[in-house]
Amino acid sequence: MGLVVLAALCVAGFAILFRLFERFEVPLLPAITINYATAFVCGLLVAPPDWTDTSRPVLLAAAGLGALFVAIFSVTGLSAQQAGAARTTIAGRMSLILTISGAVILFDERLDPLTVVGILIALVGLVLTAVGPSEQRAGRAVWFLPLLLFVCSGAADISVTFVQRKLTTPVTADGFPTLCFAASTLVSVFLLIASTGMKALQNKRTWIGGIALGAVNYASLLFLMRALGSGGLQASLVFPLMNILAILFATIAGLSLFRERLTLLQWCGIGGCIGAMLLFLSTAP
Repeated sequence: MGLVVLAALCVAGFAILFRLFERFEVPLLPAITINYATAFVCGLLVAPPDWTDTSRPVLLAAAGLGALFVAIFSVTGLSAQQAGAARTTIAGRMSLILTISGAVILFDERLDPLTVVGILIALVGLVLTAVGPSEQRAGRAVWFLPLLLFVCSGAADISVTFVQRKLTTPVTADGFPTLCFAASTLVSVFLLIASTGMKALQNKRTWIGGIALGAVNYASLLFLMRALGSGGLQASLVFPLMNILAILFATIAGLSLFRERLTLLQWCGIGGCIGAMLLFLSTAP
């Protein structure tokens, strides 16, 4: 459970850092590129890959996931701009449906009735916490990008679980995030060059934000991989708990650091998330 808490703190850190990016006008794509390079360097320092024991399927999986991570970041940014922050956040959180379905189908995980009820409550709570007052009255919905984010986020979570369960060994598991971020770095550098955004690298804020984001990004994937590999909780519980805790941590940060005010619906959503978390903990071994 401790690893899930640490992963959730890192996920909440994403939200806080992106809020700070907006406040201090940090260029997004250059900062994301530095973020992946930083995450790769962190991996080399903390858990360098064991090339002698790394199989070709692991390398291919890392390359695919690395590219998928960059796609998720890019789609999230576009979706937030064109479809709105609420729809984007909801789509990312509702990907839990795909993640849990994948855990049940691929890994034969069994859900008892209390866990199913907890998952349903968690989904409702996560959606309610994402609905802000400005977007409750939004006009014509733009759902293509949020739908794409929904699919990509679910695919990433399922892939991470599959790799941890089926492809990595105790020797290669910690090095796998390093391989993923190596691929992400290559893809993001290519996109940065193609977008002619190299001048933004002269901005000190870009480097500070990118390095901070990269350290958090690496830690989040490392803690998630370890939580999935510890055997204490099923993947169908790890992901809902991580999302719920991340929302609670991000909410506390928003209230204390950014003086945010929550609507009644959002408070109801938080209450639902807490209730779902208690249900999960009551069913955990």
